[in-house]
Amino acid sequence: MTQQLLSNLWRINQASTQGPISKMTPETYRNRLTPETASAGFIALHAAEAMHSFAKMIFGRPMEIQPRAMGGVSDTGEPIDLDELKQFVAGSYAMIAEQIPTISDEQWAETIQTPFGETPRMGVLAFLMHHNSYHAGQISQAVKKGVSSWQ
Repeated sequence: MTQQLLSNLWRINQASTQGPISKMTPETYRNRLTPETASAGFIALHAAEAMHSFAKMIFGRPMEIQPRAMGGVSDTGEPIDLDELKQFVAGSYAMIAEQIPTISDEQWAETIQTPFGETPRMGVLAFLMHHNSYHAGQISQAVKKGVSSWQ
């Protein structure tokens, strides 16, 4: 029951948060709301990388990527291949979706160690969904209202 519920919630989160990412274009993915904020593309990269980091915490899955947008790293304007980025984001969502059914209902209730303390596994997935939603809002605003400072 828990696996089904979480799989459905993840599907809904993916559908709503991937919308702004899919709307990024070569003209808008470098948009920033202010010169101090990260670009829409960099934020999307961060969100995808975070899914891999959370997969390590939640599922014990090895992190097979080299993060470029996590851990206090700033967006220096380094170009990002938009098509590769969109594929990476989609693949990151799919990776989590594939992992959810591998955890039993009992394991979802287990407390696991995280950087923010001991937390039920299910709560960590809920936090990841919040993280994705938060950044989707930033991406949406940067794409719609931001300006590219890298032209």
